[in-house]
Formats: sequence, C-alpha cells, structure tokens
Amino acid sequence: MVKRRYTVFRFRHIVPLLLFVAVLVTPLSIVIPRWAYYLSPYYGEAIFKGLERAFNTSQYRVKNSPSIMPDETLFSYVSGAYLRGMDPILANSEHTPLGKYMIAVSIYFLHNDRFPTLVFGVLSGVSIWLVGSMALGSSTLALIPVLIITLDRLFTNQLIIAPLLDIIQLPFIFFALAAFIHERQSGKYIFTAVSIGTVIATKTVVPGILLVGCMGLFLLLRKDIRGAVTFSLWLPIAFLVLLLSYTRTFMSGYTFWDFLKFQKWIFLYQGSKLIYPFSSLRLLLFNQWQTWWAGNKIVSAVDWSILWPISTVSSVGVGIWMAVRKTWANKMLSLLLLWIVVYQLFLCLGVVSSRFFLPLLPAQYILLTYGAMVIWNHLRARNATRAR
Repeated sequence: MVKRRYTVFRFRHIVPLLLFVAVLVTPLSIVIPRWAYYLSPYYGEAIFKGLERAFNTSQYRVKNSPSIMPDETLFSYVSGAYLRGMDPILANSEHTPLGKYMIAVSIYFLHNDRFPTLVFGVLSGVSIWLVGSMALGSSTLALIPVLIITLDRLFTNQLIIAPLLDIIQLPFIFFALAAFIHERQSGKYIFTAVSIGTVIATKTVVPGILLVGCMGLFLLLRKDIRGAVTFSLWLPIAFLVLLLSYTRTFMSGYTFWDFLKFQKWIFLYQGSKLIYPFSSLRLLLFNQWQTWWAGNKIVSAVDWSILWPISTVSSVGVGIWMAVRKTWANKMLSLLLLWIVVYQLFLCLGVVSSRFFLPLLPAQYILLTYGAMVIWNHLRARNATRAR
C-alpha cells in the first residue's frame, strides 16, 4: 500500500515536470542559438538612418516601383522613430502605437529591438497556461495547450522573425479573459479593463472590441443584466489606456475630436479587407490562403498545421457536447467557446493572413485538450464498468 502511494505521488510530480520541460524545448532551441540576435546592442543611429532610408523608398512612401519593406523592418524603424519623438499618426498609423513604444523602450535601454519578443513570448505561455488552468481545472493539463502552441510554426515564427506586434498583443488577450472570470465575483473589472485597453492600444482595436462583445454576451446569456451594466461602467479605463498611448499626438496640438476621427480612419482602413468572405475557413481548414495582391491567387501558407482543422473540429464538438448536456458551469470554458465563435465570425467577414489566427488557436488548443480529457474519462469509466 505504501509503495503504491509512493508510485502515485512520484507520477503526479514527474508528469508536470516532463510537460514543463517539453514546453521549453522548442522555444529554447530557437532562442539559444540566436541569443545575440535578441541581446546584441546593435541598434544605433547608423542602423536607424539605414532603416529610415529603406522606409522612404518602400511601399509606404513610394507608389511606383517601391522596394518592399517587411513588417518586422517597418516596426523596427517606426519604434526607433517614435523614440526620437515622431508623432504616431505620421508612420504606420494603421496600427495603434503602444506595441511600438514597448519596442522603443528596448531600443533605448538595450539598443536592441528584438528583446521584447522573448518577454512577451514568455508572457504568452503564462497567460495561456493561466486560462487553461481555469478551464481544465488542472495546472498540469494546462501545460498541454501551451506545449501545442510552442510546437506551432505560427507561434515559433513570431520568435524567429522579430519584432512583430502579434506576440506582444497575444498575452493581454488571454490575461483579459482570465481577469474577467476572476473579477466577475467582485464586480470590479479593473485588470480586465486595463488588459483590454492594452490589447486595443498595442496593434489594432478590433480584438479589444471582440473581447468586449464576447464578455458582454457571456453576461447576457447568463441573464446577468446587472453584471453587464457594471462591466460596461469599467470600460472607460480601457479607452483611457488607448488615449494615453497617443500622448505625443495630443502634444502635437491635435484635439480629442481629431483623435476620434483618426480612430475612425483606422477602423475603416481595417475594413478595407472585408473581401472574400469565409476565405478564412479555407485557410484554417484546408491551407488555401486567399491573397489580396498579385492577382488574388490562392496559395499555401508555410506555417499551416494539421492541428488547425483538428482543433477547430474539436472545438465545434465540445460546443455541441456542452449544449446537449447543458454543462455551462465551467465559466472559463464557456467564455472560451464564446471567444472562438465571436472571433471566427469576425474572421469570416474578409480576407486574412495566418497571423490573424494567433489569438484563436490557443483557445482551440485548450478545448482540444478538454475534449481529449472528456473522451479519456469516458473510456476509463466504461472500462471500469465492464471490469465489475
């Protein structure tokens, strides 16, 4: 009996350790050989001037025969420009500025624009694990979706190609989901609002709007009208975070009304991609990427994974299973289902690239883990019944 208890105790401690080590393997295999890439103090005035020249001859400044500047180079230049006092509405204005200011902080202290990728890569893992723990009821099982996302090329490419804004925005999306469920009991949504504000100020306002819609729908479906009103009263904090990220713009003499008109322009700019509806599902399920340039061809995405359609189908299956059994007691699981539905509906409106799936896939991987857990428990229970 004592030996059996010791075996169970050792198993319960070894499995989490093995999963944790497995989570670290892929990120470390990427980071360690490129350590200087993230820490070398290379970003000086000469680098900035070179980036500035490249920007001025790129598609962002030249209409005829421009040189093509990739996103990571654009964000590197713009972050350096913001550090030197540029108004954020003058360059890369289609993206909100907070993420680039975070990169600028790294440039200022470390003379390196890639280090934030490591910080927010770690925070992404922590935030996904936190939400997974709340949904799965196990800190050990929550390591499984974290492991899956670290094996996904969509995530690992964010570590290799830096700096990008997606990986900076990602942890705040999942911190917002975790904070919302945690703060619902007290009715004080301060961390939820700050997280949503950080989401909308980091890259685009759309994920933040979708988060608000998802959380509001969660409360309304539970007939918590009072909670929905209380939640809405905390949302100005999120708007304040966005407002503060444009401090330099206000210092340039622009008014609050100008700010609102500018946000409308950003929203309409993002709306320009509302073409080829439902093409996102073709990319997600079949790796058929509908492009919006060079003849609007359909091509394959190099970072596509078979786990994308598997996790999508499993999420649908879990949703149907919960609806049939009316098992909505798991609040985080219910919120994740709503997030997947709301975000998928948004993606179906127009054409997207694979990076748009980064806020979606961790949630689907959590539901994939939950579905596997339900099937495993069902098989164990059936085998135990037969053994009797």
